[in-house]
Amino acid sequence: MRILVNNIKSTNSTLLVRQLKRIRSFPVDVWGTDISAAGHIASSNFVDRYFQAPNINNEKEYLQFINELSDKHKIDYLFVSTDKEVRFLNRHKDEITIPFDNCPSDTINIFQDKLEANRSIEKMGIKVPTIYDSLFGKDKVIFRKRCSVSSQGIYIVDLSKASHIENHFHTDWFAQKYETGTTYVVDIFADKNGSPKLILPRKSLEKQMGSAFRSQIVKHDKLIQICKQIYSKYRIPGLSNVEFIENDSGIYFIEINLRIGGSASEGMIASFNYIEQYLDHFVNGANLESLEYYMNCVAWESIVSRYYDEVLFNASLDS
Repeated sequence: MRILVNNIKSTNSTLLVRQLKRIRSFPVDVWGTDISAAGHIASSNFVDRYFQAPNINNEKEYLQFINELSDKHKIDYLFVSTDKEVRFLNRHKDEITIPFDNCPSDTINIFQDKLEANRSIEKMGIKVPTIYDSLFGKDKVIFRKRCSVSSQGIYIVDLSKASHIENHFHTDWFAQKYETGTTYVVDIFADKNGSPKLILPRKSLEKQMGSAFRSQIVKHDKLIQICKQIYSKYRIPGLSNVEFIENDSGIYFIEINLRIGGSASEGMIASFNYIEQYLDHFVNGANLESLEYYMNCVAWESIVSRYYDEVLFNASLDS
């Protein structure tokens, strides 16, 4: 089985490559692409074959590159790992010749816009941080760029203390009440029909550079039920994750990412490498077990820490 992972310098893609290489029940050939030359990014040393790709912002050239790679080398599946790739593939889904996990267009349009996502979730009776139309008399607020990734596009300010603030009063930004509390990221593994087969809440214990560095895997029944409610409506297939904040006022929805999370390996270590079940289902057509079955495979309350390593690429030896 030949699998393609693009943008492999990203945390998400590095995670995918690592988990794909751990599959033992069937042969997997992992190919990777990125805009950098081989050896200039660590993950290019981990894949079976590496190709330098054009920038995805040059959509015509990137599309041609992906299709030529598929036609020449017979790629069996494309793993979607970044928000930009989700949007690109959605725009060109009728032109891409490699099979991939295709989330419905209307769902992508809702959740790539953080304001629209919050409004849609609020209509379901799920709490979101208060969305402000006016900031008069407000204290600490968070400005969020409507279409952004990770912790980018965020500006937090206490209006009761600041003598001046940055100008984010544009239609591509919106403001919400700044909620503090415990952060949870819930990793979701769903079948082709968007029915969850694993709902894995991770409680953030420590962050570094905006990403989870130490987490606890918790069986948080309220969070699990909220995720069931969301996914019963939106039917998001494959791998995704949902972020929440919990405090004394309740549980607040923050966002949904329609791709694997960069810290999802924390949940896999405390459960199983469900990338294997994912491929067997999406590529080989195998049936999956029930949600209850996979939830019983999790070592609940485990604490998982991450660490970083270095990779040396010696061009003179490689040549």
